[in-house]
Amino acid sequence: MSDSITSLTQGMPVEIGKIDRELKRLWQEGEGAATRASLINFAVYCEGAEAMRETTDLISRLTREHACRAILIGLDPETAGAGVEASISAHCHLSRAGAKQVCCEQISFLLGREGLPLIPNIVFSHLDSDLPLILWWRGDLPSQSEAQLWTWVDRLLIDSQAWKEPGDQFQLLRGSIEPASPRMTLCDLNWTRSLRLRQAVAQIFDHPESLGELAAADAVEIVHGPGMRTTALLLAGWMAAQLQWKLEGTAPHGIRFNDRAGKGIAVTLSEEPGPSLGSLRMSAGEAAFTVAHHEDSPFLHADIRLPGNRETHYLMPGGGDDLLTLLDDELMSGGRHKVYLKAVGMIEGALG
Repeated sequence: MSDSITSLTQGMPVEIGKIDRELKRLWQEGEGAATRASLINFAVYCEGAEAMRETTDLISRLTREHACRAILIGLDPETAGAGVEASISAHCHLSRAGAKQVCCEQISFLLGREGLPLIPNIVFSHLDSDLPLILWWRGDLPSQSEAQLWTWVDRLLIDSQAWKEPGDQFQLLRGSIEPASPRMTLCDLNWTRSLRLRQAVAQIFDHPESLGELAAADAVEIVHGPGMRTTALLLAGWMAAQLQWKLEGTAPHGIRFNDRAGKGIAVTLSEEPGPSLGSLRMSAGEAAFTVAHHEDSPFLHADIRLPGNRETHYLMPGGGDDLLTLLDDELMSGGRHKVYLKAVGMIEGALG
């Protein structure tokens, strides 16, 4: 790799008005040793220097599979005013053929604590042509809706697990941000955490014998990892949305729903050391259905017990729930999460 590109990977401060010129010059100097690649615009908002370093590392690893122009915007709560500092860098990886470096640009901006209103202009001014815009908003959503920003976003990535007041944030999301742009797809990484478990539960009830027991469902137990209560609530909301249950209220260790016939169904939430979602168990009269992670196993273990002592056991893909895996799943899928907002609506009253 040329010296200019090697230097670029370390990050180089630039003047705001010279960003495009400097990028163009560096790629010209590195011609023959590296190829610039970009299929999407990937913008990320975060707060604090540590979050910027962590996000840069994630972007570097993500670009191994997802070529993009990355626009990283960091807000420094400790710096007064709305000053802006900028730098450029690149993330380079050997191509699959191993002959040439394939590189993705990153433009980073550090703003003072009053710089939030500058974000739409910063993003729009540095997009790579008309490629799709994916925005990952790390942290609480802005209380004042940036309607102009949401209108341009194709996919908005959030993580409700990290929200300090999830009830207020979900209300903001559904009340003003989501309606601001019909084209925008909402992607909650906290929802993605439950993807494999939701798929496993749905597959259990593909079988007519299991499906016939759903009407007798009377209790659900969800085990979640430390700090992952919102993840478990979204899973409960998904079940309620799919089965047309209605929220009755909260309970000491969970929430309660009523099914379509008015029968009460208790959903118990338990916190234990382990993955984001350790297990889900549904009892339905004499039947019981369990999907669980087992220690040292990459699979989900499904156990089905039907009346008459009939038992079935099988394995399903487990997946991972680290940030890189979640981001990769979202960027690979490209679909719309049609059930997500329905699930949120089912559990908003239990969020406080």
